[in-house]
Amino acid sequence: MSKKKNTTKTNTKNLQKVVEQQPEKNNTLIFGGILLAMSSIGLLIFVLSDKVFHLS
Repeated sequence: MSKKKNTTKTNTKNLQKVVEQQPEKNNTLIFGGILLAMSSIGLLIFVLSDKVFHLS
């Protein structure tokens, strides 16, 4: 039984190390992607409205 207790302790330690090693998300990449998506949607709406309503 003592062997099983030791393996569970080492497993939890290994799991904690794996969780700590995960890289953090890059906020600038997320912000840049959202900004690119918003500008693309805005340009698409402008072009479609220009084609439909013939703005000039």
